[in-house]
Amino acid sequence: MTNAKAQLEEVEGFATVLDGAATEPAAIQRDADESERAGGFLRQVFMYYGVSIVQTFVEFGVFALMKAFGLAVGVSNGIAVVCSGSFNFLMNRNITFRASSNFWRSVALFVLLYVWNFLFGTWFIDATSAAFGWPQVAGKLITMVMQGIWGFCLCKWVIFR
Repeated sequence: MTNAKAQLEEVEGFATVLDGAATEPAAIQRDADESERAGGFLRQVFMYYGVSIVQTFVEFGVFALMKAFGLAVGVSNGIAVVCSGSFNFLMNRNITFRASSNFWRSVALFVLLYVWNFLFGTWFIDATSAAFGWPQVAGKLITMVMQGIWGFCLCKWVIFR
């Protein structure tokens, strides 16, 4: 008889746990969402800039490889930029931001960002050099910092949303 009573208490305790579990997943999910928002943003920042660093090596490697095959500088650089840009796009879309947005919309916006960065960077380097007498390398460094900041913001909230 005591055994039956213990078993009944065990079953009732298990049922209580199950009842509590029915409401717990929402609380767990809410906690996970808050943690994801806090940690997710930092993860994206580190991933974005990590991808950018690797992209630099991809671009340089492809450029060196194309030059080793005897291609002209302009052709080698063009292939390297397309390869590294494609790498950047795919890694940031699929891993950093885990985007599910329209692929071709994202491609178009990403290409526009690249065109803008090129045009702005070229202008800014010349403008700062002429206006302030800065070395062009300083202007390039400043543009890279600005492009890194607005590139992250645009990728996160516009291109891959």
